Amino acid sequence: MAYEALYTRGRPKNFAQLVGQEHISNALTRAVISNRLSHAYLLVGTRGTGKTSTARLLAKAMNCEKVLAGQVSAAKDIPCNECASCKSIDSSPDNVEFDAASNRSVDDVARLLSTAYMSPLKSRVKTFIIDEIHMLSNEAINSILKLIEEPPPNVAFFLATTEINKVPMTIRSRCQVLNFRLIPQETISPYLIKMATTLNIELENDAAKKIARLAEGSMRDALTYLDQCYAMADKKITLADVNETLGLVSDADLDEIISAVQSHSRAEVGRAINHAFRSGLSSISIAEALITRLRDIEFENLRGDISDLDNFVDAVRKAILEMQGSGVPDIILEMTLMKIAAPKIISAVVAQPIAQPKPAPPPKIEVPKTETVEPPVEKAETKTEPAKIFTGNFDADKNIFYDIVKNSNQLTVPLQSAINSSVVTEISNGLIKLAFTKSSQAKAFNGNDKTKLENILTQKLGQSVTIETIVNTYLPNPNLDRINTQHRAFVDKAMKTFGADDFK
Repeated sequence: MAYEALYTRGRPKNFAQLVGQEHISNALTRAVISNRLSHAYLLVGTRGTGKTSTARLLAKAMNCEKVLAGQVSAAKDIPCNECASCKSIDSSPDNVEFDAASNRSVDDVARLLSTAYMSPLKSRVKTFIIDEIHMLSNEAINSILKLIEEPPPNVAFFLATTEINKVPMTIRSRCQVLNFRLIPQETISPYLIKMATTLNIELENDAAKKIARLAEGSMRDALTYLDQCYAMADKKITLADVNETLGLVSDADLDEIISAVQSHSRAEVGRAINHAFRSGLSSISIAEALITRLRDIEFENLRGDISDLDNFVDAVRKAILEMQGSGVPDIILEMTLMKIAAPKIISAVVAQPIAQPKPAPPPKIEVPKTETVEPPVEKAETKTEPAKIFTGNFDADKNIFYDIVKNSNQLTVPLQSAINSSVVTEISNGLIKLAFTKSSQAKAFNGNDKTKLENILTQKLGQSVTIETIVNTYLPNPNLDRINTQHRAFVDKAMKTFGADDFK
């Protein structure tokens, strides 16, 4: 005999076995016992939540001899699965199952419903189970409206759909709607362990939880995953077996990546991510698994400080968006994790070139008597800002200008933004020329912003400074212009390699 898939063997035999849909099984049980079943039901829910199984149970219950005799009082007895009607319903000509996804036309529906007006051959009620009702054409939908609204005696319809929004309101208003929920992981996991015992195999609790999470609320998916692991396992299914069989990244590998990032070690991050890549999964799959693992860690530490984890999740989420459609998703994920681990790495690479050759020693400037200047142990650590003055060397003077702008706390955000979008093209005799790529930028800068910057520079340099704005559409990258010639080619090459338009 051919092997029967586990999800077909695991189908519920009565309403009590309808896992995760107790609100529906309880309502239908009361309707069956009190003989208040409708002639038309619309079953709505995502895949694998029990829609078709419930329709089959209803078809059985409507023809069950014990139900008709009033001999049932609980969900476990509906249907009885013992009478002649229950045993033959699956092959009965009075029970018709129709796939609307592959039979969408008016002719297909007409052939199906041509027997609706005929009396049942064996059963008390003739049942029609139409799956994926939303796939029918508009004409086919219209052809069954009247039949559902005023059906012949002893006819019942069970319509199933995964997309209720595509089902016309004319159909919904003629049916009782049963909404099937996603089955919780806490419900799927014990059921998988129970099913594993029927297979004479042990399923570890962690393995069951991993399968339940992967199923995303679908019991059929969960049973399919369990069936796949069962085919590959021996007498016990472990978490490692699940990861290997289903091609998943293990929690240990994900924890290794997280630990490497938190240790701020780029070398450890590189080793951890390369180890994860050896699983054969795509970079996006690894990133999504990493977000799921971070979510678990956050829920385990809700009372602690999780701001770092939130930033971690946001960075990986943005990386996933960049990886989609990219030709180098592996590199994007690697560089994202490196940046999280060492956020100052790019500024360190760029900050070193900014240290220009020392200009000629500035003239001595009197220190105001109100300030007490203590001789620093190391010049780099003194808190007293050194006096600045233009030297006549363009590169050195340009660095002095950018240094003053960077360290000034008198600049407004719009003024700082305007300066960042400009390039210094000339410094001579107290005149500084700032070039913009757009005339609108130069126009916006002239006025209060220009005067304020002139005053700040005059105060810092101890000499009169005038700023002149020009427009040049062929300016170099403003950020690139701030780097000395020695390192500019290196950064420019890195930008071309990664396809970057700018850097910070």
